[in-house]
Amino acid sequence: MSKIDVHDVQLVETVTTTSDEKPLAAVDIRVPLPSELIHLSLEEQDILEKHIVKKMDRRLMPIIIVMFWLNILDRNSIANAKIAGLPKDLNMNNAQYNTCLLIFYVGYVLTQLPSNAILPMVRPSIYIPLVTCAWGLMSMAQGFLHNFQSIMVVRFFIGVLEGPFFPGVIFLLSCWYKKEELVKRIAFLYAGNILSSCFGGLIAAGIIGGMEGVGGYAAWRWLFIIEGLVTVAVGILAMFLFPDYPRTTRWLTKEEGLFAEWRLANEVAGIVDEDSSGIWWGVSQALRDPLTYLFTFMQMMLTTGQSFTYFLPSIIKTLGYNNTITLLLTAPPYAVAFLGSVALAYSSSKRKEFCMHICFPLIISVIGNILAMTVNGTGGRYFAIFLMAFGVYVVYNVNYAWVSSSIPRPRAKRAASLAIINLMSGGATHFYTSYLFPDSDAPRYYMGGSALTVAVFFCAMTAITIRFYLARLNKKIEAAGGDAEAALRANKGHTETMKAFKYQL
Repeated sequence: MSKIDVHDVQLVETVTTTSDEKPLAAVDIRVPLPSELIHLSLEEQDILEKHIVKKMDRRLMPIIIVMFWLNILDRNSIANAKIAGLPKDLNMNNAQYNTCLLIFYVGYVLTQLPSNAILPMVRPSIYIPLVTCAWGLMSMAQGFLHNFQSIMVVRFFIGVLEGPFFPGVIFLLSCWYKKEELVKRIAFLYAGNILSSCFGGLIAAGIIGGMEGVGGYAAWRWLFIIEGLVTVAVGILAMFLFPDYPRTTRWLTKEEGLFAEWRLANEVAGIVDEDSSGIWWGVSQALRDPLTYLFTFMQMMLTTGQSFTYFLPSIIKTLGYNNTITLLLTAPPYAVAFLGSVALAYSSSKRKEFCMHICFPLIISVIGNILAMTVNGTGGRYFAIFLMAFGVYVVYNVNYAWVSSSIPRPRAKRAASLAIINLMSGGATHFYTSYLFPDSDAPRYYMGGSALTVAVFFCAMTAITIRFYLARLNKKIEAAGGDAEAALRANKGHTETMKAFKYQL
């Protein structure tokens, strides 16, 4: 049964009955449909929503996952090239190699916030594929360099071009999916990261093991050339597949686009996912929100906990294996982490809970880091790598889903918040993590292991802090009133919705 209250908000009354209990009534607040959709019954709305979500999953997610997979592959390929002779051929010492890791993130940081600030004003279907082609070309260029200075310049520009991708894609997904839907989608997206790390080692093993001297080039040069060429090809394909926003995407009908936009507005009591206050208004609103700072610190600590990945081939090399076996051995820890990430994301989505799904796996990573610094024997040290990777990688998708679902509309604020969080965690964090695993610390890497242990612990503590903070906000929401009038009242003047947007813990 449905009715319209005095504030023109549709109240949907649902009744459930069990054999042992009396009927219970619950009220679901729905904002008015656009005039073009007013003819739809509640049942027709539910059917249309399921159809739209399925279409989004088919058309939106596959190309984004592939592009993200290549984003991580191109970024991390230098770690595989290192053990195949890159430093020797370019006359680089260990400090210069670490500086090459660092300079990438200098460029990465510079473009994140400006890019996300302008993204709501441009067409993502053109902008993001063009950026992808550009970083693919720069990745290919690494295969033709001959000294430290040239690779420094190219790595900087790869960072500049890769920087807009991840925060831009997270922002775009939040323009399409409701907050409870984001968890699974970001899980599948971040699975691209884990699989990229997994298959990156396997691909490198094949290229480095079989293409040495082909065409007069060292195998590590072919690694950059081939992976960059694939990225350019996918970027060109993405121009025909990548979406814009629900109302302007060509593979949705007018009715589907309007409904896709309405269902997101309905989730937050009618806040339309756009505003006319300008780019820098969104930045200023993001900087005023304590959640921006809490999530930024938590994400920075988690990224620090993952920073061993840029040195993993070198770490495994200390176990005594040749280059090909070393690269093959980088894959299994990521494969196990991938399976764990899917299971954890499913559990988090089903239970609608984030905090404990983050904290418990992180304990495993703490144990793994401690074991890596203390145990003897090849088997024990390799097992420790599994534990190190498992905890920090399985929680990442849940962590970012929590971030994305906790930053509500309007669009400019959400874009700025996500850019700031990724700028600091995905960029600035690497200003120090690039130097945590010097070759002189092999094989135990006490400095890196200790730093990662502390960072993972702080990440868990911050998650608990955020949980208590959001719980307090939810109490304020309840105190604001339990009817549609209170929800509408909270929407005035660029304020966030109070009743219809309830934070998940």
